[in-house]
Amino acid sequence: MASFRPSDPTEADRALAGLTGAQRQAVESDAATLRVLAGAGSGKTRVLTLRVAHRIHHGTADADHTAVCTFTRKAAIELRQRLSTYGVEVSRPGRPDQPPGPGVRTGTLHQLALAILRRHARDIGQAPPEILENRFMLLRSLLNDAARASALEQEIGWAKARGLSPAGYPAAARLHGRSTGSGAAGIVEGFAAYEEALGRRRVLDLDDVLLRSTALIDGDPSVAEQVRWRYRYLFVDEFQDINPAQFSFIQAVLGREPDLCVVGDPNQAIYGWNGADPTLLDRLGDHVPALATVRLDDNHRCTPQVVAAANAVLGERQGPLPRSAGQDGPRATLTEFADGTTESEDVTTQILNASDEGAPWSTMAVLARTNEQLRVLSMALKRAGVPHRMAPGPESPPEEVEGGDVVELATFHRAKGLEWESVWIIGLEDGFVPISHAKDALSLAEERRLLYVALTRAGTNLHCSWARERTMSNGRSMDRQPSPWLANVARVAKMRRGRTGRTSTAERFAGLRASLSPQPDRSR
Repeated sequence: MASFRPSDPTEADRALAGLTGAQRQAVESDAATLRVLAGAGSGKTRVLTLRVAHRIHHGTADADHTAVCTFTRKAAIELRQRLSTYGVEVSRPGRPDQPPGPGVRTGTLHQLALAILRRHARDIGQAPPEILENRFMLLRSLLNDAARASALEQEIGWAKARGLSPAGYPAAARLHGRSTGSGAAGIVEGFAAYEEALGRRRVLDLDDVLLRSTALIDGDPSVAEQVRWRYRYLFVDEFQDINPAQFSFIQAVLGREPDLCVVGDPNQAIYGWNGADPTLLDRLGDHVPALATVRLDDNHRCTPQVVAAANAVLGERQGPLPRSAGQDGPRATLTEFADGTTESEDVTTQILNASDEGAPWSTMAVLARTNEQLRVLSMALKRAGVPHRMAPGPESPPEEVEGGDVVELATFHRAKGLEWESVWIIGLEDGFVPISHAKDALSLAEERRLLYVALTRAGTNLHCSWARERTMSNGRSMDRQPSPWLANVARVAKMRRGRTGRTSTAERFAGLRASLSPQPDRSR
């Protein structure tokens, strides 16, 4: 079996020696099926890659028969780099008409499924499948309407994540309370037209890749045998974001004698709107035998004060809350502003002050629930000469990811997986947090987790704010109320004096405390 190269065990040994007891248990567990519940800042990527390296080094897994899957190409690149550091041979992707090189295969689940389809095509003498690069562009060409194309794109993605055809969409949409805008009939018509267009072009979209690969394995015993021989050891990161189609693919690859390790955090499950099923992480033991579980509850990234604010948002939950393993830092701050413009100007001033005190721009970020909220902030930063950019997406090319010394602006979703020393979270108002279209208990619970994700992006300095009045994207000014979850944050945060117009300091603090009095919890 493959093992570490002679020059590399030192790096792996150093990493192993620096682990906590729980982290080491996750790395060294001899369970064939293992679930690692890893909270924010718990070092899950290091644990996952060290477990892969440990098993290969000790001969309980073989590099050529191991696949490590995550959800973005950026994360896959990081996994590949860490495994190489630990002396593990990593497969390098080949051309579509060539098999991948030897070593551990790292990539997204879609990439693994595509590799299986390409291998099968080579074996039977067919051309490899052609992949549609951009679903939205095809939909826009079919509908000649960008807004309708965007809405339809989301619904098609949700449907395919659940393995649904156009005919199966309406009943499932009603069951899950999907808001379909023009109605289910319009979605079905557009979905069907899209499928016909794929057929005419003889291309697959990425969701089709998963569905076709699963059907191929399940329907052809010889293919199933070959796939399960090739990928005997499967590791899956970010398992809380798994959707039913992805889970069916994983089950097809594993077969009846699974060797599986998954890592996930139920508190960071934020993609239910896109088809993910966070309950699959909880219910994994119903599908794989003898599942062992290790918890990583220590946050090594955030100070106790940041973790306290984040835990306040989670509220009362089953199981232990995450805890900080870091040193004390300043209390999180919570500020009320008169309006969104004042908020943007004040946050800009704070960022300038931090820079004057020696903080690099790249250690700071501003997060908001929507891009529109960030647009106003961006204008204030531009007027002040602060270098900044929208944080790149998870599939952005390397040159965009690196970006230089700039302040990052990001929505809550885009910020997932990123971290900064200082974070300002703006626009924490009801209607944004939770978002206005989140009505049922499941979507409200996901909105709560989304705010938790945003708060835990801060390492040391966390600043939260909301405004009593905000100019909306349609140009109208509207009175706003604070997010119902800020009442809990207020108990552990420092009330900061913001510029709030003509209101006196005494009136402002009295109003802030009144507005942040506990409100009914709509997510329960």
